[in-house]
Amino acid sequence: MIGATALGVVIIVVAVTAVVWVVGDQPTAQPDRVEHPVNSELIKQARPDPACTKLPRAKPSGSGDGRLSVIRLRGHCLVPETVLVADADAAAKVDELRKQPDVVAADRAQAAAPPDFKDYEGGDGKQFEEPARDSLGGDRLLGLWPEDGPDVRVAMIDSGVDATHPELAGRVVATRDTVLGTDHSRDHGTFSAGIMAAAADGQGITGISPKVQLLDAQYWRDGGDWGVTEGVNQPGIADEIIWSVDTGARVLSVSATQVEGTSTLTAAYEYAELNGVVAVAAVGNCGGRTSRDEYCRGRDDVMAQADQPTVLGVGATADDTKKADYSSANRTVQLVAPGGNLGEAWWPDHPLRSTCVNDPGRPRTLCTGTGTSFAEPQVAAAAAILVARHPAAAPADIRNALIVSTNRDDLDLEPGQRDDKYGYGRLDILAAVKYLDDHPPKPRPEPPVIRAAARIGGKVELILDSAKLVDVQQVAQGGAPPSFAFSADGAWFAATDGKRLTVVDAYTGRQQSTECACSGVAFNPKNLVLTAQTRGGVKIAQFDPMTADWTGTTYAPKVSGGLDGAKLVGAAGDVALLTLSQGEYANRLIAVWPDSTAITLDDGGLPFEEVVGSAKGRYVVATSPQSCPRVFDLEKSRSTGEPWVWQFWPYDDFFCATTMLAHFEGDTNLQLGWLSGSTTAQKYGCPKPAGDQQLAVTGRLEIRPFQPSREPADLPWKDLDCTASGVWSSDSGDQLRVRVEPPSFEPYKYTIVRKKAGGDGEQKLAEHAEDVVVRPR
Repeated sequence: MIGATALGVVIIVVAVTAVVWVVGDQPTAQPDRVEHPVNSELIKQARPDPACTKLPRAKPSGSGDGRLSVIRLRGHCLVPETVLVADADAAAKVDELRKQPDVVAADRAQAAAPPDFKDYEGGDGKQFEEPARDSLGGDRLLGLWPEDGPDVRVAMIDSGVDATHPELAGRVVATRDTVLGTDHSRDHGTFSAGIMAAAADGQGITGISPKVQLLDAQYWRDGGDWGVTEGVNQPGIADEIIWSVDTGARVLSVSATQVEGTSTLTAAYEYAELNGVVAVAAVGNCGGRTSRDEYCRGRDDVMAQADQPTVLGVGATADDTKKADYSSANRTVQLVAPGGNLGEAWWPDHPLRSTCVNDPGRPRTLCTGTGTSFAEPQVAAAAAILVARHPAAAPADIRNALIVSTNRDDLDLEPGQRDDKYGYGRLDILAAVKYLDDHPPKPRPEPPVIRAAARIGGKVELILDSAKLVDVQQVAQGGAPPSFAFSADGAWFAATDGKRLTVVDAYTGRQQSTECACSGVAFNPKNLVLTAQTRGGVKIAQFDPMTADWTGTTYAPKVSGGLDGAKLVGAAGDVALLTLSQGEYANRLIAVWPDSTAITLDDGGLPFEEVVGSAKGRYVVATSPQSCPRVFDLEKSRSTGEPWVWQFWPYDDFFCATTMLAHFEGDTNLQLGWLSGSTTAQKYGCPKPAGDQQLAVTGRLEIRPFQPSREPADLPWKDLDCTASGVWSSDSGDQLRVRVEPPSFEPYKYTIVRKKAGGDGEQKLAEHAEDVVVRPR
């Protein structure tokens, strides 16, 4: 990383403070790449999840002057931690940690070097020339982003981004919760961010890909030993990479410098690769006869952040497109991009221009600078453009497109040939786009999602979208039927038999179980598991799905009567939904808010078969066998203190149902479906299509803002399928369908089939099921 100078209104002011030292004319011999041991099987069990970034960050454990970095698998989360140990015991402790079953990687901690931007002054908002960007295509680059392109997040693993800078307004969508550095250190990251994403508004500068979303994954922390402060985990950049993947990054822009390789760094990059994240890193500024960076141990030194098989290492060219003197030449260079040029007397000759921490007195502050740190974000921006055009592309597809399309003019490089100065050639964004458009990648496989659950002979089976079946352990057979619940994204399933709580992770298949006097189960929007408990009064207990550990309790002191029959039957946003059973025809439905406010929504009727909340938690639909569905508005109920309810008119179709399923699409579109067996249909004289032994009726009801519609829209028989009943269709067009098995005498039994796209062929997934629960979509 190279020092910055400030761009004034008219005069360019230079302030160079970097360390200068001379090394020999010959490059330092490159050490062999070290294979760092990681537990790849545990990495495969991890799944990116924003909830992982909210887990409490443990303080360093142990004692001593030595610092070890550890990554553990907790549920499906990779969790970094720091272990302190006496220096003499460090090697033995690393070996001990690597043998622990939940440790993904462990190694001596290696901090990343601090950035060296120091002084700056304000600039004005006029538009400046950008020769480096012009050499890559200029404003033609703006037309490469598709009009309907998806959001693409790029993680700036750097020294921090000034999100208040007018050129970057609205582009920083998440910032890592860490100890932030000073303005001086944040200049470097803000400079990198401007090269990538500065607004295309005719003022200041324009980024390569202004439509990207930025994740500020600041690695540098002021204070302590190279930024390691008490209570802050993991020096180096491994935890920033993990945070970025969990926060939805598709591209990593790594302009930090970690000198030594570690198993934790290797594990973090492997996690990114497995989850479709393209990694781009600067190769460092240790080239030429004179090195400007204090972290260089010798000429063309190898830096760990780029010395990885899945990373695109980026070197820098000077203004004349030749290799910049400072740019390291070694095995990590995969391609080069403009990095600016410095003259012989260390006076900037053709530097890059970009944003630095904004001076409110002179908005749109710009600086000048040079370095591989600033060539790198140009390649990362190109990767983001390719991802926007081809969201299904794997990292290997993006790397290949950027490499095979490089410009090799005047570089003495044949196609496919690489050297240590230029890698495979100079970045050519327009050619890379054309190559990937002409060679579109194959779609990536969808992550596992739970579609439904069935109880058969006391055993519980999950049905995934792939039609794979997963047996749920630790659910007692016999006795009362267990309660089931799904997380909204289909990633988690929970079941309780009243004695134990079991949580299943669809992605990894891991199952966690704990003893729990639980009654009913549901998930809230944060994917915490909720259940009711009645000892000492009604309360809502929360559990962490990753560990099945208790995390908190909400008490409902005003709920009384029939406590032994209290059961959690659902959740609408943060509101828990309880039923109190006080006899066969006296069931109460109660809403309990996190602040313990409780309102009775319905105080009498048949047992509720299904209670479902809308996406934002405002509406609730409750169904009962052979009864009319009811819709509740929680917002109005809370504001008035009285239940707001609307009940369907008693259509004959409802009384023909043996089971009813309901779900919301979004917050206001309610879908209802109900099935009936032939015996029930004959008993009630319900209509039945000729030649079909099963009656299936579906309807849709749109709840308009503040006032629900009273008319469900009935579908023609030829259009009926079970999707309106809450059974899922996959992206391929396959469907899961629920059928009542004839002859359908009580107790009813159900069959789940997978219907192939186009209606040809069926696959039975479950037969003779006593209970079927379909995940609302």
